[in-house]
Amino acid sequence: MQVVVMLVFLAVWVLVFWLGSIALETTGMERAKARFQALSALSGTGFTTREAESIVNHPGRRRIATWLIFIGNAGIVAFIILMILYVRAGFAAPSVVHVGIILGIIVVVALLIKLRVIDRLTNGIMQLVRRGHAVPHLVTEELLHQAGDHGVAHVLVRKQDAGGGITLKDTGLTERGITVLSIERGKKVLPFPKEGEAVQAGDYLLCYGEVAGIIGVAQ
Repeated sequence: MQVVVMLVFLAVWVLVFWLGSIALETTGMERAKARFQALSALSGTGFTTREAESIVNHPGRRRIATWLIFIGNAGIVAFIILMILYVRAGFAAPSVVHVGIILGIIVVVALLIKLRVIDRLTNGIMQLVRRGHAVPHLVTEELLHQAGDHGVAHVLVRKQDAGGGITLKDTGLTERGITVLSIERGKKVLPFPKEGEAVQAGDYLLCYGEVAGIIGVAQ
């Protein structure tokens, strides 16, 4: 019974982590970073100040991280209480069946990851969530500096959304009074680009303006 309860705890923890990473990804965050940030918030480790800026300065991501932190801490407290109760009652050695179930679960999870089944399920959920909703071309990748309401931020042009014929004016940044200081394209930097300058998937735009305005355009 003790082993079963621990397995349930682990399964719920993994499920919350997976759903949390999907929720962060729906805000425009890259999948690898979304998973890292979800793991950091849920476990309370590795959540550095520099990495956390993309969460703290985004209302939607901040709300998701808050819930992950709360659930993670509540889960830890519940697990500790449960362990104390089990220690008092006395631990029972797991049976051969239980050990076999645990090893089987580990093998199944490893295969699901190796065969990228988890990624395919995530893609399917993302398509359902985004159905009928416009996906932004831009994502606020990092807030480099903020003084009052204004700041300098790196904005990423999404690879999966950006196509041909998109110009700087099409991004909607200049309409909100946001100045694009440069376009970073690999090792090449285009300083002070004009509104007609074309942007490509994977470009980084160095923007200055109201932080709320930048986040409003680049979610």
